[in-house]
Amino acid sequence: MRLEDMTVALRPRQPWEAVDLGCAMVRRDFGRLMALWACTVFPLWVGICLLMRDMPVWIPLVVWWLKPLYDRVPLFFLSRAAFGVRPGFVETWKAWPRLWLTNFLPALLWRRLSFIRSFALPAQMLEGLRGAAVKRRIKTLAMDGGGSGFSMSYAFSKIELLCWLGLMWGTYGLLPESATPDWQGMIQSFDYENTIPDAFLWWGAACHMIIVTLIEPFYVGAGFALYLNCRTRIEGWDVELAFRRMASRLTAAASLLLISFTFLSMPVQAAPGDKAAQTIEKVLEHPDFEIHKVKTKEWVPEFEAEEEDEKKPHLEIIGVIGEVLFWGILIGLVTWLVVYLVKNRHVFISRGISKKAVEAPKVIMGMNITRESLPDDIVAAARAAWAVGDAKEALSLLYRGSLSWLVTRRRVPISDSDTEEDCLTHVIAAGEKTEAAYFKHLTGAWVQVAYAVLPVSNTEMNTLCDQWPFIEKGGAA
Repeated sequence: MRLEDMTVALRPRQPWEAVDLGCAMVRRDFGRLMALWACTVFPLWVGICLLMRDMPVWIPLVVWWLKPLYDRVPLFFLSRAAFGVRPGFVETWKAWPRLWLTNFLPALLWRRLSFIRSFALPAQMLEGLRGAAVKRRIKTLAMDGGGSGFSMSYAFSKIELLCWLGLMWGTYGLLPESATPDWQGMIQSFDYENTIPDAFLWWGAACHMIIVTLIEPFYVGAGFALYLNCRTRIEGWDVELAFRRMASRLTAAASLLLISFTFLSMPVQAAPGDKAAQTIEKVLEHPDFEIHKVKTKEWVPEFEAEEEDEKKPHLEIIGVIGEVLFWGILIGLVTWLVVYLVKNRHVFISRGISKKAVEAPKVIMGMNITRESLPDDIVAAARAAWAVGDAKEALSLLYRGSLSWLVTRRRVPISDSDTEEDCLTHVIAAGEKTEAAYFKHLTGAWVQVAYAVLPVSNTEMNTLCDQWPFIEKGGAA
């Protein structure tokens, strides 16, 4: 089939615009599609119902699983209708067995749960590919339209489910009492097999078949339109078709020019001359020789010099008013901001250092943190203890010195009953990031040595000594 015979406009579309195009193609031939569906799908459903008459609860699942087979007849019709050829009943009936047997097992097994089923179906059925070639082709197309095919399949699955439940809900009142389940007894006994009548299951299966009949052709049409749109974008079908039409027009125009030149080169005679002139006029009347003229109108205002002079003062007044309003608004905003900051100054005052005099604890967690109990140079004493292998004493000096400084100088509200975690929480709340970060590091090392009895590395100890932030003079806290 040729691109020139396409009955739809080939151009790159947005994904949901292509889906709408596919649904429009189905609506255009909905009657014929339903007739073909009834001739090919309904007999299969009758066979399924006869084979599973003792297990009606499984009929909707089987009908749903065999969907890839149903889709092939609508696709066969739509693919030919897109090129202006609508296959009849006899032609479709003859092609029906071949359509269902092509890629039968892959469609019902490992490709059944594919979310781009209707988008990939044209590549499997219309391009004549087999095996690995089909897989490569679908992968290539999915790079451009796979996401749209996934979203479209997800949307149609939700639509089908909602329509099925809606149809059952809407027709539930028409069921006889003997066909309705005993919902209360079913909930109490959890005996679904004996409390749900077979008539109810048959009715649910029938509603499902009706919804699949009404919605599945649109799903196939939407996937086929996405496939056409993908190939148009990747392979430039619209550009190719435009060039072909241009070449056809140019060929016709060249033929007409050749005929015109032949007539003009003939000897001029009285009677034939009139014929030649008439022929030339007919040739020039062809749409290819039509001269397209575009007329545009442009409005050009006419102002007299006196009117312009009269309007200038008004424009100046407007400019002055605008400037006054601008500065007035700006001054008002600044004034409001200043008043707001003054009224809410308590929000912006740092609470890192408590202004209230508090009595500093002397012992925390059994450790004496008074200044008298600590050496003058805490860092040097800690290094000396570390050098002789007393890691706990070294870290204890650093930890006690930190607590002493934070309690007496920074006024951090640490009480004698606080644990290491409570002390760390108070230090972080005080607001000094450098001290809080160091104290957090020191607390981790101290807990590791004092409680977990795990050693710390020389590098970590040197880092704690080098980054000691509580220094006044000579490295003493």
